[in-house]
Amino acid sequence: MALGAASLVSFGSTASAQNAVVDELNAYLNSLVSARAPFTQESADGSTATGTFYLQKPGKMRFEYDAPSPALLVADGQALAIFDKKSNRGPQRYPQSSTPLSLLTRENIDITRSKFVQKLEAGSTQMHLTLFDPDEPGNGSIKMIFERNPMALVEWIVVDGSGLESVVKLGTLTTNISPSSALFSIPMTIRELGQDN
Repeated sequence: MALGAASLVSFGSTASAQNAVVDELNAYLNSLVSARAPFTQESADGSTATGTFYLQKPGKMRFEYDAPSPALLVADGQALAIFDKKSNRGPQRYPQSSTPLSLLTRENIDITRSKFVQKLEAGSTQMHLTLFDPDEPGNGSIKMIFERNPMALVEWIVVDGSGLESVVKLGTLTTNISPSSALFSIPMTIRELGQDN
């Protein structure tokens, strides 16, 4: 995507223009306390899936895929659980803190202090924030894309360890919502799906 007059923000720099870009993004990320948005995911194999994304700070996130996709992702602040809704087995679990996308679920976000932030590219119309885990660089990366006028998270591109890309495009974010706490409960989701722990 074209950024338009793109510049690379160096976090070691004290340039006021670069600091203003960082402040703009930090302010927006911190304003996202709760949100919901439809999404479309385009996978590397050419398949497309749709669903709904939920965010509730601190720590909580959910990707609810529409049928026929069996996928469901739930983050409760401690773990990220990946469900196969067609399986009788419980979810795969990962420490949420090891997931770069968990940056979205934190309170008091400062991208200059996150170990996951690799670079921020800022243009007149968009910002691109690239994240990866420096402790596990073979796991790939995530690039978050933000529109600037008005500021909005619109897309992210996930590159896995083998270089394959999946693109998640968000519809309009509805903010300041009150989602049910059950959406982010891994044990309740397990029971709802009739799976074993």
